[in-house]
Amino acid sequence: MSSITIRVANESDIDELVLLMRAYCDSSDEPHVAKPSSESLLTLCRTIVENPKDEGVYLVARQSINDNHRVMIGFASLFWTWTFLPYPGRQALINDLYVTPAVRGLGVAGSLIRACEDQARQRGDIRSIIWQTALENVSAQKVYERLGIIPSKCVDYEINLLK
Repeated sequence: MSSITIRVANESDIDELVLLMRAYCDSSDEPHVAKPSSESLLTLCRTIVENPKDEGVYLVARQSINDNHRVMIGFASLFWTWTFLPYPGRQALINDLYVTPAVRGLGVAGSLIRACEDQARQRGDIRSIIWQTALENVSAQKVYERLGIIPSKCVDYEINLLK
C-alpha cells in the first residue's frame, strides 16, 4: 500500500480541495448536503485557508502515487466556535469529512479525525470537538465507534435560511 499523509491545507491545495469537495457534494444523496457552486466552494476554501486562527482549518489526506506525485484522497473541515455547555469555552466542529470511495476502509477517515483532534489540542483553547452524521450513515458511525467515540444525546435542528 502506498503511504498516506495528512496535513493542514495551504494555498497550493485549494484547487484540488475544491474538486474533492465538489465530488463530495455531488455524490451525496443525504438531504443535509448542499450543492453549492464551485465558485462558492472556492471562496469558502480561500477564507478558511487564509484565516486559520479565526475560522478553522482544512485537513487533507494525500496518497503517494509515485515518488513525485501525491493525490488528495480525503479532507476534513474543522471550524472554531463557542459553547457554554457541556464545557464552557471554545469548541471545534468537524463540519465535513470525506474520503474518496476507492480508499475507504483503509483508515483514512479515522486518521483525519485524529488529525482534527491533534489540531484542536495544538490550538490550546478547545474544550471539545463535535460533529454530526446522518442516522442512515451506518458505515461512518462504525468508524467513530472503532475509534472509541460515543454519540452525544442531542437531537439536531436546522433552520434553512436559503429557502
